Amino acid sequence: MSILKKYNKHLLQRGFNGPISFNQTYKLGHIITFDRRSGFEVVGHISNNHFRLSDFTAVTKSGVSEVDIDFGTETGVNIEAKITGDAQIPNSRLSVEDTGLVIEFENKASYLLKTAETKVHFIENVAELGDKVNKLYKDRKWNRNWFIITQLIEADRATLLISKSRNSKIELKAKGSLDSISEDDLVSADVSFTALSKKEMNTTIIGKKGPYFPLFKANGIRVRRLFPQPVGSPFEHINKVNSMNAFTIADLEKEKPEFELVFEEYNFSDELIEDDDTYLT
Repeated sequence: MSILKKYNKHLLQRGFNGPISFNQTYKLGHIITFDRRSGFEVVGHISNNHFRLSDFTAVTKSGVSEVDIDFGTETGVNIEAKITGDAQIPNSRLSVEDTGLVIEFENKASYLLKTAETKVHFIENVAELGDKVNKLYKDRKWNRNWFIITQLIEADRATLLISKSRNSKIELKAKGSLDSISEDDLVSADVSFTALSKKEMNTTIIGKKGPYFPLFKANGIRVRRLFPQPVGSPFEHINKVNSMNAFTIADLEKEKPEFELVFEEYNFSDELIEDDDTYLT
């Protein structure tokens, strides 16, 4: 499984999706697709006439997050801090005089994502947007593989480290004279680092000044069975079919349809599943 997909499977546990680099500037209302090889791709914006949503006016809200993002240590990330005068860490290139961090990753796509001065942006009138998208889909004017970014996390400063394999490692030396050091300094404006060594690292973005957009939520069209089988029923499994392949638009237009079209938060779990995956863990 690719690093991108394993990383996003981890993020799903936190309720988000995200890229493995910060090269793309995301915006509320961006229309994205997901490709199993290249990841998330922006194909346009709801304001573009091509998507027939230019008559929709998004009501957007923004605010400062009460807490910054600190994700990933649960995926097998171990951090050891060292300050000047401490004994050398075994198998480390940090000298006795150095202050820094040794960060080790136990698994492929283990990650550490930290942000500072974090803001949250979201579209408030999502239901109105959904009504328009659903109508476009029924009129055969909307691609079911288009998803709209409805919530966005912005960080003024961010660190993202993703391992390429098991036992990946990075050693960071802090610049200047410091009395203490911790993982929180990875997004401090007052501390900068240089990488002394890197072993099998996929992504190394360290304390970079933004704005960056490391996390987002997107909405897309789905179908929901109007008469789902009760939980525990022998037929409960039919609720879990790939719903977008289980119906046609004609099914939605029946006098007594079995399905309804909804516009809801999309977690890309179907796209992240590999042939050897039975469910997301």
